[in-house]
Amino acid sequence: MEHANTLPRDLQIVAIVQRLAVCADAAQVCHALAECTRKLIGADGVTVVMRDHERCRYVEENAIGELWKGQDFAIGECISGWAMLHDEQLAILDIRQDPRIPQSLYAATFVHSLAMTPIGHDPAIGAMGVYWSHEHAATDDELASLRAIADSAALALVNLRLVEELRAANARKEQFLASLAHELGALLGPLRTSLHLQGNASDLDAHRRARDIMTRQVARQARLVDHLLEGSVLLTGLASSTCVPLDLGEEITEAVRAHDAAAQAAEVRLALAPLPDRMPMLGDPARIRQALAQLLDNSVRCTPPGGRIEVSAAIVGANAVVHVVDTGIGISPRTLPHVFEPFSRPAEEPERSLAGLGLGLSMVSAIAAMHGGSATLSSDGPGQGAIATLEFPLRESVRGQAHPRSARGTLH
Repeated sequence: MEHANTLPRDLQIVAIVQRLAVCADAAQVCHALAECTRKLIGADGVTVVMRDHERCRYVEENAIGELWKGQDFAIGECISGWAMLHDEQLAILDIRQDPRIPQSLYAATFVHSLAMTPIGHDPAIGAMGVYWSHEHAATDDELASLRAIADSAALALVNLRLVEELRAANARKEQFLASLAHELGALLGPLRTSLHLQGNASDLDAHRRARDIMTRQVARQARLVDHLLEGSVLLTGLASSTCVPLDLGEEITEAVRAHDAAAQAAEVRLALAPLPDRMPMLGDPARIRQALAQLLDNSVRCTPPGGRIEVSAAIVGANAVVHVVDTGIGISPRTLPHVFEPFSRPAEEPERSLAGLGLGLSMVSAIAAMHGGSATLSSDGPGQGAIATLEFPLRESVRGQAHPRSARGTLH
């Protein structure tokens, strides 16, 4: 067993807090936490466990013998998970006498007594386990010290996460500006060329060709500016809307029909499943169409030739739920949590175009929120397609009904 530092415990805790505060990443925090806690308490081992949804991952340990570093368990199958779920510190004198302890996991270890402390609160993001090879009753002073250290580690981890999010946001903005510069350059280049040709051309046909090119480029530039302005007003909460009674099914049908030509040009099959007979809601028709168009644009653009897109809708309780399912390039698990953030753009995206500036999905989310609804996106990973979902509250009169209308809009 390592001997505790001879400095007073309060000063040792201050030193630990200072060390945790200057760690450069989460791995350093966990390493320092395990090492320093073991020295402070004089225990035979310390583990650091991080919660990953419904799993407990043992990311670090410092002990006289092997424990579980690198392994993960269901949150309900280990005592660290119990501490996280109950947000409660606990001390166990003899693990063999406690029914909460999974004996099979501890049978091959040196552990006889332990103390488990949640890292963070409401909810806990992890837990710190302290172990003894002999019978040891953790004192109030030891438990208070462990709580202080765990809280300091939680603060350090949250700060690191915030710094990483700020860095990521800054990187997305830089990527957005680079993409915007590329788009503007792509628009202005043909304009310059056309102006030069028009100035040097002597025949009427050359003038007409140059004029046609300039007309197309100016129209594209106008669409780009409109896209940026729309994104600005939506994301800053300044967008105005006029909500009127509408049938969401009609808006869905028209949006699908409007994208049929683009889907055919991309050699993608676009289909509309039979919709509920009525989906009346209060909404801004222009905004609803804008959100649906953005989702369909994304699916058409990101689905390879020969792929398929299916649009469907259903009434679920008090809401209308719209799904746009494609067999496209999919989204990686790392990218998925950020797809609705402004300037976020999946690395898998096949082309950098107007729709690839990183504003589209954030605009969709803002439109859904304007209507009291939500937008989500799911994917099983690259190459596995994606499912975009819009949810809007229905008017009271049809909630809970789900009568299918005819497949009037099915496209092949």
